[in-house]
Amino acid sequence: MFQNKQQGQFNKDDKGLDYYLELTKDFKSCFDDFVVQDVDGFNVIDESKACPVGYKARSGEFLIQSLSRQGVKEIVYVQPRRGFAGISLSYLCKKYNMDLTLVMPSSKQISDHQALCIELGAKPLFVRIAAMPNANRLAKMYADKTGAFFVPLGLNHEFVIAAGVRITHDYFKDKEQPKRMWTVISTGVLTRSLQIALPKTEFLAVAVSRNIQHGELGRAKFYSYHKPFDSVADNVPDGFDCENSYDSKGWDYMNRYGEKGDWFFNVAGESEKPTIDKNLIYSYRDWNDLKDFDKYGI
Repeated sequence: MFQNKQQGQFNKDDKGLDYYLELTKDFKSCFDDFVVQDVDGFNVIDESKACPVGYKARSGEFLIQSLSRQGVKEIVYVQPRRGFAGISLSYLCKKYNMDLTLVMPSSKQISDHQALCIELGAKPLFVRIAAMPNANRLAKMYADKTGAFFVPLGLNHEFVIAAGVRITHDYFKDKEQPKRMWTVISTGVLTRSLQIALPKTEFLAVAVSRNIQHGELGRAKFYSYHKPFDSVADNVPDGFDCENSYDSKGWDYMNRYGEKGDWFFNVAGESEKPTIDKNLIYSYRDWNDLKDFDKYGI
């Protein structure tokens, strides 16, 4: 279903382990260490236990800390109907006293993930789009007009890669590196970070939401999940909490094609349900209706 356009084993973010360790030498995370548990003979790094809103908050913290110290007051990001990056940014911006603006695809009713972002303090800007690049273009224009800092889809930023490398390296530096590790892959930020931190580990990545472009896969072996992004995996775990249309698809394929003793990276548990009334947020927009952006001169 999803195509792999990777050529060879190129990791577009691999500037060397030492580069990222030097970059993050003063980074202090507010989150606890990874929690690892044995589930049916597999080793699971379970971020549902250690990180309140998932791995994206853990790896995104170094970027938000750095921007806060530089005096940046506002972040802008494109939040799809489903995804933990916007939730993580909402959590981090609230913690570090920064504003967050989220460009969201128009719909008749916002999703639970989008509602949770708003509940955590994010300002939504709605637009009807045919593809995510159009929303990213508007988000960049908003950043140019307002002085906000634009964060690419999936938190695909050098400082996010760096934090992931640092955290993973520090956790495993006095331990045996995993032989094989499975993750799901969308933008590939997670697997590329892990590959830099764990050079002796074999990686396997299950695509769940988009085609994989050159440089995004690195040296991971590619699998394409056989169901659409919004679908639930055929085999969902009962030994830990995860997003059953996302991480559970990697869990399913590891159980089919992996080996006992393999490692699995669970990036988040199911998100908490928003308490706000979603019907009170008018999110529908017609084609070419940019009224949410008019006052910013866009």
